[in-house]
Amino acid sequence: MQQQPSQRSAWRARLVLSTFDLLYHSPPLYWLASTIPFAGQWRTWQRLALPRLRGRDVLEIGCGPGWLLGDMLAAGYQCHAVDASPQMVRAAQATLARRKLPHDAATVQLARVQALPFPDAAFDCVVSTFPAPYIADPTNLREIARVLRPGGRLVIVEGASLVPRGPLLALLVGIARLVYGRAVVAGPGDAAQLAALRRRIPLAEAGLVPSQELVTGPFWRAHLALGEKPIDG
Repeated sequence: MQQQPSQRSAWRARLVLSTFDLLYHSPPLYWLASTIPFAGQWRTWQRLALPRLRGRDVLEIGCGPGWLLGDMLAAGYQCHAVDASPQMVRAAQATLARRKLPHDAATVQLARVQALPFPDAAFDCVVSTFPAPYIADPTNLREIARVLRPGGRLVIVEGASLVPRGPLLALLVGIARLVYGRAVVAGPGDAAQLAALRRRIPLAEAGLVPSQELVTGPFWRAHLALGEKPIDG
């Protein structure tokens, strides 16, 4: 019997999540999967978070190998980071040591977003780049909002994709789709897709004031979701 589109989508989503989980627990495989299919632009997209940071105290959720964490520390921010993978915690600590950046045992901790090991209103900014589907769970978003100070900001680099201009980029786009599925990144003025992206991360249900930002590069598009914690609540 032929699968319905919804069944195929659910099957692909499970496959993509399982593949990503496998890659995420191996720093070398993670590097390959985040670099080659995206023409080396993964770090460019990660760094889109930097000019959107607020305040001085920053928490990164799902820090992976610590690349962005190192950038933030080098820029002078006071940072903490959490990751649910012991392998990535060790990789992030090694990244900071290799870059000779100031850190201690508490800078990178093994923890999940569902139970962040920090007091209320501890951070001016929380950052997450290319998060897993946990970022769409309102309960998890409320936990993130809990550790934000009034007036603080959540910065999410939610997704990005190459624009298939030329045969090489078209090939890389095909590889990325095989690994991650078809990216849904709106183009400028595409109100319908932008609204769909807004619904994927229900920031307002966590008491955050949501906004979206589309960034277009020379051969890519990226989507950021921002959530502001009201000063009066």
